[in-house]
Amino acid sequence: MTWFLSLFTKEHKLRHALVIIFVSSSFWGVLWMPMRYIEAMGVSALWVVSLFHFLPAIVLLPLVLIGSGTSNRDWIRATIAGSLLGAGFVFYALGLIVASVTKTVVLFYMTPIWSTVFAFFILNERAGWGRWVAIVGALFGCVLVMNVNGKEIYFEPADLLGLLSGWFWALGSVAVRYYPSTNFIHVTFLQYLLGGFLAVVAAVYLGDPVPGFYVLLEAVPPALLASVIIFMPTSLLVFRIMQYVSPGLVGILMLSEALIAALSASIWLGETLATTQWLGVITVLATGVLIGLHEEKSEGPSD
Repeated sequence: MTWFLSLFTKEHKLRHALVIIFVSSSFWGVLWMPMRYIEAMGVSALWVVSLFHFLPAIVLLPLVLIGSGTSNRDWIRATIAGSLLGAGFVFYALGLIVASVTKTVVLFYMTPIWSTVFAFFILNERAGWGRWVAIVGALFGCVLVMNVNGKEIYFEPADLLGLLSGWFWALGSVAVRYYPSTNFIHVTFLQYLLGGFLAVVAAVYLGDPVPGFYVLLEAVPPALLASVIIFMPTSLLVFRIMQYVSPGLVGILMLSEALIAALSASIWLGETLATTQWLGVITVLATGVLIGLHEEKSEGPSD
């Protein structure tokens, strides 16, 4: 049990931290499966997003209450980071519903660029040539995986949701890095809580019907299982590592979510991947390996 808890609380060596980010984000790539399953029960998409936020928040609440003695300054810092991250996820989910899925995903996964730029100005963090090469390679692979056709791309106002999601998530990751001593459990709790409220506001604004009592009663158990067993632990790991690893690096490795989403859709939904998409898969994987090796050599392991 002690070993399990230390997995979430300790500062991992850089190589291990990068692998954890890649693997944790990969789990997010299959969250569409339980979400679609619950949506098929009669719960609209944004209310599914709300469930996947509020249920982990409820589970984390006892840990938050136990950790009394936290200063008001720490709560303010956790609120800033949590609200930014929550807004980023809700804008992303909303973009997947009301805008182009492909453009939303590609715009969101420009996050490594925004994270690196924001970290330059806010954290005074200088990214070397290796980081920029990795950003270009990872984004190129993501574009290939999402099968973006440059001749057919056009932008509508709703596509701004994808851009905003990347901006807010990048700002949130920089905020977590800027306040490394803030309790990451509080950040995660507030990300879920505030993100859930934002999703509810969006659902009400768009006129999504509120699920009936018996529909919710049926939907809560699988939603609780997926959001708490899969989503919450990986989020805790990612937010903890964000406290001591470059936001730009985290953003690059989070591209594994798009990679796994495309692969899982290919397997379970029959969405066949073209040769260029497989090239994108290989590019994203190779980029992840290369940045892990490059960053560990340049920064050295952290105990």
